[in-house]
Amino acid sequence: MKNPGLIAGFLPLVVYGILTGPGVTSVMIALSAAFIATIFTGWRDLRKGMILSWANLALFGFLLVIIGVLGAHWVVPYMSILVYAALAAVTFGSMAAHSPFTLQYARGMVDPSLWDKPAFIRVNYLMTGVWGGVFSLNALLSAIALTLPSASGILIPALTYGVLAAGILFTIWYPGYLKRKGIAGSGSF
Repeated sequence: MKNPGLIAGFLPLVVYGILTGPGVTSVMIALSAAFIATIFTGWRDLRKGMILSWANLALFGFLLVIIGVLGAHWVVPYMSILVYAALAAVTFGSMAAHSPFTLQYARGMVDPSLWDKPAFIRVNYLMTGVWGGVFSLNALLSAIALTLPSASGILIPALTYGVLAAGILFTIWYPGYLKRKGIAGSGSF
């Protein structure tokens, strides 16, 4: 999916991940930056009702209110788990609602005559499922880091970034692979 919209949809998560740290101040800065990044990079997607952009806006906005306004600082150690678990829930929820979030981006890239083809829809269930797996695995890695602080050091953050990078690379590679195989964009859906 070479649409920058989907990749840009993950930018707030990347911004949050880069800026966050163990303290309340760094978490508030990271949440604020992720919230602002959601608005600036996802403005068009928000106007189009894109699930990922709205999930980012709701997630980072909600956490800003919980920690910054309500002072629930006890949430800070659980932030990575909460962020990834919420994104996994939204991802799998979009599939359960028969509207996998990648479908919204894919429809912007292909001829409308393909939108209702079973293969096109299956491809998007697969891609959305991959992202559900990415978010779930990172929630699990974050839980391991919380319960085994000695394992967290550099290994767990490196693994979570590696899992995110693998998801992004898959998202970029897979549609091109399908196209080369004559499955995508050729009317064979």
